[in-house]
Amino acid sequence: MINAYTSWQPLEEVIVGRAYTPDYFDFIDDAQVRNQLQQILVETEEDLDNLQKTIETYGARVRRPNLMDKDKFQNLQVRGLGAPLPPLTPRDWQISLGQKLLRVLSIQELDSICADFTDQVVNPHKSAWDPDCILNGASASCIVRVGRDVFFDNSDYLRPEQTQWIVDNVLGPEYRIHEAVTDGHGDAVFAILKPGVILSSKHDMHLHLAQDFPGWEVLKIWDSSIWAAMEVGKFKWENNPGAWYVQGQTPTPEFTKFVDTYLNKWTGFVAETVFDVNCLVLDEENVIFSAYNRDVFDFCKRHRINPIISELRHSYFWDGGVSCCTQDLRRRGGLESYL
Repeated sequence: MINAYTSWQPLEEVIVGRAYTPDYFDFIDDAQVRNQLQQILVETEEDLDNLQKTIETYGARVRRPNLMDKDKFQNLQVRGLGAPLPPLTPRDWQISLGQKLLRVLSIQELDSICADFTDQVVNPHKSAWDPDCILNGASASCIVRVGRDVFFDNSDYLRPEQTQWIVDNVLGPEYRIHEAVTDGHGDAVFAILKPGVILSSKHDMHLHLAQDFPGWEVLKIWDSSIWAAMEVGKFKWENNPGAWYVQGQTPTPEFTKFVDTYLNKWTGFVAETVFDVNCLVLDEENVIFSAYNRDVFDFCKRHRINPIISELRHSYFWDGGVSCCTQDLRRRGGLESYL
């Protein structure tokens, strides 16, 4: 049963994304390019498997998406369409709003999971790709749930008319609607760890946190850990100016060209992303982060929150953190007012 009114009530069921397996790219002739990409895929799946185990340790059920059929995948390559996104970041594509599951983007790899909740699913897409769908171009990450209050980021990734459609077709009159502009980067701009406790980033300049969350304590994080990686020379700034970065590797020119031309649907602009905010709250006492940040961890401990590290070595390649790679289906608790 779909049931999630906040990002911090005790987690009971969640989707963890999946990357392609290395054999999907056996066709690459250049051994250096093939090996670099396959190493990223292997390590990504290792990290996602570890994330699953970490979540299960705290008692929640984990669901995983299917992968696109390999023959279909290879057919797309023959047609020159490039590699489609793997089902890695379900938070971008759908969100549980109370007892409804809104499919902002209908990803076929998630169909089998969503089929278990048929009566609770709201899917405005008439087909896998519906050119007339009202939610085309929108991102579920632009929606933040705070019980009875729901915040919408009306920006490039969620237009006002799309917000209105969601309000009219998914939410009821019991909800209060707010605007919180984060320019489409909600999960990397602010995160609510529990009532009264918020993480935010330097990109929160358009938010009114003190006004919207009176009396709540906010820790603003000014720099992401990517800057330390850049400083030690692992980031090829002259070739990839802030776009993507591979931990532990120096991308060759051939690999860079392959990614920028063939995998351009995969990568984002990670120099602006603060992954230390992009976390998964298991409950009010336990939160999963992808890396250590002293200020964040001290802040958590001061508020009696246990920070848990589940490493995602290639967040800066995929432009996706722990929150992006998960989507909560069920949390224990009902609709409450926190503001």
